[in-house]
Amino acid sequence: MHNQLETYRSDFLALKDEATSLVDGVAADTLRQSPDPETWSFVQVFDHMIATGEPLLGALETAIQNGREKGLSGTPPFEYGFVSRWFVHLMKPSSDWSLPAPSMFEPKDTSALVPREVLEDFRSLQDQFAGCVADADGLDLRRLRVPSPAFPLLRISLGAWFEATLAHQRRHLNQARDIIQELQDET
Repeated sequence: MHNQLETYRSDFLALKDEATSLVDGVAADTLRQSPDPETWSFVQVFDHMIATGEPLLGALETAIQNGREKGLSGTPPFEYGFVSRWFVHLMKPSSDWSLPAPSMFEPKDTSALVPREVLEDFRSLQDQFAGCVADADGLDLRRLRVPSPAFPLLRISLGAWFEATLAHQRRHLNQARDIIQELQDET
């Protein structure tokens, strides 16, 4: 696997580990709490990442299979077009943009979520993304374009989806960390 893909793969696994360490020693009740009525709870943040990740993962896997069938191979390093780069930038924690979650990606009510199960589902999703990245080895990560599950007219490069997903997850891991810190500061 080339360096670009190896970086994506290892980043998905590192975020899995980071999520695990975030909940170490934190009570389940705290993970269900929200600092205020307008803010998601920790567990809702993770439910949102699962809700966005699962349909995207399916779309990426389909695109990889189609790319293999069509012989869309390529040689790294891959640089992505303007729209792909713009979308990745929007997802980064450093972006000033705050996009509302499309309704299909809204998290469930906190009372319907079991924190340890949600975390385990997220960890499993990270393993699946890491596997998907490995499956993309040899493909042209720029030419292979994948539509957004929420906005099908938005089609970005396969590799840019890996980057955007990682950026989105980093953004929400920061949010989850802030929620726990805020709740712990209140006690």
